Amino acid sequence: MSSARTIRIRTYVAICILLVLLTLLTVSVSFLHLPSGWHLALGLSIGGCKAALVVLFFMHALVSDRVTWMVIVVVCFWIALLFSLTLTDYLTRGQVPFMSGH
Repeated sequence: MSSARTIRIRTYVAICILLVLLTLLTVSVSFLHLPSGWHLALGLSIGGCKAALVVLFFMHALVSDRVTWMVIVVVCFWIALLFSLTLTDYLTRGQVPFMSGH
């Protein structure tokens, strides 16, 4: 089914300008003297915002049917699950003491 809702050209231009500004923000954050954890958190947050804008507007998810939104929710759930399990493994590696013979 096609949707009658459309996105105006002015919106595309505004989102494109916002994406360029977020890219400049990413570059400027990389030059700040912050702990490495903050660089990672800020970079991933800005990247997540840019990805959300691209999916919502340029991939037309904002005006899509419910099935598309269900797929997006399921994909976000699985990505969050994979990231959290990988991060849990990475952060807990130093908690097991060294065992001889292993």
